[in-house]
This record gives sequence, C-alpha cells and structure tokens, in this order.
Amino acid sequence: MTILVVDDEPEYRLVLKNVLQSEGFTVIVAENGEDGYKKVTENPVDLVISDIYMPVLDGIRFHRKVRSNPDLVRLPFLFVSAFDDQHTLDAVQDPRYEGFLRKARPVSEMKEWIQYLMTPEEKRPKLPPGGARSRLNDQLRGRTR
Repeated sequence: MTILVVDDEPEYRLVLKNVLQSEGFTVIVAENGEDGYKKVTENPVDLVISDIYMPVLDGIRFHRKVRSNPDLVRLPFLFVSAFDDQHTLDAVQDPRYEGFLRKARPVSEMKEWIQYLMTPEEKRPKLPPGGARSRLNDQLRGRTR
C-alpha cells in the first residue's frame, strides 16, 4: 500500500515517512499541495495524509483539486494538523473530508485511521476511529478534557 504524505514541515515528513515505512507502507512525500498533486497524478497512491495549513496550496484546496480529477475522486484523505482550534475543526467537519487527526496523537491512532480509510466505505464502522471528530469537537467546546 502506498501513502502520500503532504506536509510543509520537513521534520514531520521524515518522522511520518519513517514510522509508516516501519509499518510496511510505501511512502511518497511532498512539501505542499501543488507538489502533492503532481506526485499523486504521477504515482499510484492508495491514501493521502495531508497537513491543512501549508504554503503554495493548502490541504483543503489540494483536496478540492484532487477531487476534481475523475481518476482520483475516491482517493481517501486523512488530514493532520498541529492546530485544533475552532477554525481548523470547522474546516474538517465538512462531510467530504474523510478524516482528521492531530499531529501529536499516538501512532496507534494513525494506524486506526489508515485501516478505517482503507476499508471500503460500505463496510466501514459508522463512527470513525475513537469517535475522533466528536471527541475533538467536545474538547474545543470545553465539555471534556
């Protein structure tokens, strides 16, 4: 399975690449959405893990560009971000976006998301791993810690 990691932080790209490769995945990296789009159209990719806030082409616009390509319309995306403010949460709550994970979360949660997103949609559990979206939403609204 090939994963495209798109992030403007070189250290994060390297760490994530090493972690995913140690789990047996083939990893391609890109430094922004424009570079990511070029790589996803030139290489067979099974999943995209993309930062949201990047220069040149951010993750949301990158996702939109990928979705406009008929060959890539069903390519699963997992958004990651170091930010967990209300603006970020609002951006990833759109039902067109498959998943969101904070960068500081354990690798086990990333693996759960990968497994979830690689399961055909009709066979996926109704809730994403750990109810991540609702849990993050509650945290941002001050309901839980």
